[in-house]
Amino acid sequence: MSYGNRMERLRGELGSLEVDALLVTDLTNVLYLTGFSGTNGQALVWGAGAVFMSDPRYRARAKQIVREAEVVIYPDRLTDALGDRLRSAGVQRLGFEASTVTVAERDKLAERLEGIELIGTAGVVEGLRRAKDDDEIEAVRRAARLADEAFEWVLGRIEPGRAERDVALELEMHLRSEGADDVSFEPIVGSGPLSAHIHHTPGERTIQRGDLVLLDFGARISGYCSDLTRTVAVGEPTPEQRDVYAHVLEAQARGIAAIAAGADCRPVDAAARDHLAARGFGEEFAHGLGHGVGLDVHEAPRLHKSSEDTLVEGDIVTVEPGVYRDGWGGIRIEDCVLVTKEGAEVLGRAPKEELASV
Repeated sequence: MSYGNRMERLRGELGSLEVDALLVTDLTNVLYLTGFSGTNGQALVWGAGAVFMSDPRYRARAKQIVREAEVVIYPDRLTDALGDRLRSAGVQRLGFEASTVTVAERDKLAERLEGIELIGTAGVVEGLRRAKDDDEIEAVRRAARLADEAFEWVLGRIEPGRAERDVALELEMHLRSEGADDVSFEPIVGSGPLSAHIHHTPGERTIQRGDLVLLDFGARISGYCSDLTRTVAVGEPTPEQRDVYAHVLEAQARGIAAIAAGADCRPVDAAARDHLAARGFGEEFAHGLGHGVGLDVHEAPRLHKSSEDTLVEGDIVTVEPGVYRDGWGGIRIEDCVLVTKEGAEVLGRAPKEELASV
């Protein structure tokens, strides 16, 4: 990963923010800029330099990992190290990440950094994170391949009488044993009417013949996430299940076809949503078409009917239309998609051409 290039890109944003330096406190953003992962770390970036700061627990780890910033270990409070650095760099206007600094923390900073104006910022590093470089794309690609393999594997664990939570646990263990550093999120296994719960927590319900089973999961490799959803039928699918599945699959295909660098996100969402609405499923597609994926499993941009985002080359987004009916069940199909100059590349290869049965 080119952390030095990321620092330079951030420095290029300082002028438009009208700040002399930016204090980065969101741990995912710190990871993006420095490579450091842990429970406490901050990065201070200004025109002529950068400092990574943490407490003594991370002294050895930080010195081993962080290469593009000076490592400073403070014994007690962040401001013990921060004040001296700001004054020596001549910083008068300090930007901070308003999404991770509480009002109380901001007040403490103002008290201890007397004479320095504090400016709240939003989405600065997150904006830099959107267009993935080759290393990031390869990490997501590897994570998607691992999820593909796990889907094929877990089909053999879905059978009548098995509890949702047992299948979810086995799926997580398999992902880890096959090379995932972590899971992107706790796997979702929703069966029967519970498959209509968009973000279901697997429970004690046992899978039954005739159920739809919705599987939503992902792997994390080198910090980067994949996100995959497939829906399968237990036993021979009914004509209605096949019909709804076919419409969801067509909606996904239309959404993917609308993706290209420079495309506004609302029309991309509409390409899938309008297809389902025209067939009477409009009220049953109750979420956005997708979201960005990277170091976070949910990040910018948003494919949503109210989104103001525009796709850029290097974005990786999910495309995940669904139909959810109370008491009947739900069907969702999701893949990670890379935005390219030519349009879109689906990163996953898990089968989806028809409603699979187990």
